[in-house]
Amino acid sequence: MSDGTGIRRLTLGNGLRVLIDTTGAGGLTAVSVHYGVGFRSEPEGSAGVAHLLEHMMFEGSERFPDRAYFAGLLAAGGSAEGTTHQDYTDYVHVVPATALERALAAEADRMRAPRFTADALAEQLTGIEAEIKAAVYDAPLGGLPWPLLPALLYDRWANTHDGYGDLPGLARLTPEDCAGFFREHYAPGNAVLTVSGADDPDQVAALVTRHFAAVPAGPGRPGTAHRPVLAEPPLTADRVSVRTVPGGGAVCLGYRLPDPATDLDGYLARLVAARLLAVPPVDAGCGFFGPLDALDPDTLVVTLPAADEDGVRAALHRVDEALRAIADAAEVADAEVRQAARRLADDHLRAHHGPGPRARALGRLEILFGEPALLDELPARLRALGAGEVRAAAAALAAGHRAVLALLPGGTPVPFRGLGTSVRAVAPVPAPPTRATATATGTTAPAASSV
Repeated sequence: MSDGTGIRRLTLGNGLRVLIDTTGAGGLTAVSVHYGVGFRSEPEGSAGVAHLLEHMMFEGSERFPDRAYFAGLLAAGGSAEGTTHQDYTDYVHVVPATALERALAAEADRMRAPRFTADALAEQLTGIEAEIKAAVYDAPLGGLPWPLLPALLYDRWANTHDGYGDLPGLARLTPEDCAGFFREHYAPGNAVLTVSGADDPDQVAALVTRHFAAVPAGPGRPGTAHRPVLAEPPLTADRVSVRTVPGGGAVCLGYRLPDPATDLDGYLARLVAARLLAVPPVDAGCGFFGPLDALDPDTLVVTLPAADEDGVRAALHRVDEALRAIADAAEVADAEVRQAARRLADDHLRAHHGPGPRARALGRLEILFGEPALLDELPARLRALGAGEVRAAAAALAAGHRAVLALLPGGTPVPFRGLGTSVRAVAPVPAPPTRATATATGTTAPAASSV
């Protein structure tokens, strides 16, 4: 069934939702699978398991063991990556159209029968150790805004803990633990398969059915009783934390956003207000990993430099004055507000050109909101926002409470608590052409032309 936007929908008997995007892609096709599980789905005591499982899913499956999954994909000129987010995990391939069926077969096999071994677990733990060290401990201002700011802005454990977890705790997990998390969350009924760049949607539907219909249904989407509780009580005061860290020199502000599922225009109006705020050296935007990337609650983040406490006060004054100016038609003209909305719409179109970005975004919007058509509707929604809506959003931000986290120069380095030599010693040496490499947000298999 087509929804009138060039996106064909079908649902297989096992509950798998399928989106087939017929937007032309010049001989390339993208395949993405989104699972409705992210690090906010983790139970207390299991922080980091969602990210660990995303890594483990690249270690092979029953038909494609020992990363043979990658070998054919790379040989065909394709690429693959996976990322773990707050409320979903995605896996995205971009392949020549002639290799589509192989990509579908490989993805279906790891949905049905991934392989979790002790050697693979040890190797992936070592990769995650390096990822955490690089992203949080070695990077300038590592942890700002994420994962430090959510712990100040929110109260519930699901919203405050980071997606990496405690390395010694992760080292106690077994392949059986990974398999249990997979069975609970990686069923077809909790997933969305997207194919973008399909020339013949009927043929693609037939291929999808051929390879995915036999995957066992499993538990499906979690019922309300088993979903993480994310709702937060309203902020009744600003929350402020000033810390000294080596290499510090920034302040980050977090504002709670409206739920886009019930107030999309309010969310988008704050996105435009953030664009108006983002005049260097100020950086501002919606979402820790981008707009419309998480369920409610989500965060508008503003970051700017501050060398000392006087600098923090000056930074807060600057943001407050900028918000009040946006809210005042005498300070910021309607034409400037509309221009910011148009630029956001143009940025959206550029960022989602091509089958890979489209497949990733379509699947994300379906798994989170059930609205994949938003991908192509958002530019018009942004351009249609009235200046008054943006001004009202800015006024609400200026009047509302927020979290303020300042990292100032000073202090002593926090020791990195790694895995220890006992875990690293058992990690096998990876096979070079097909090795998955850790990135800041997930796992990426390099394209065949990568060095």
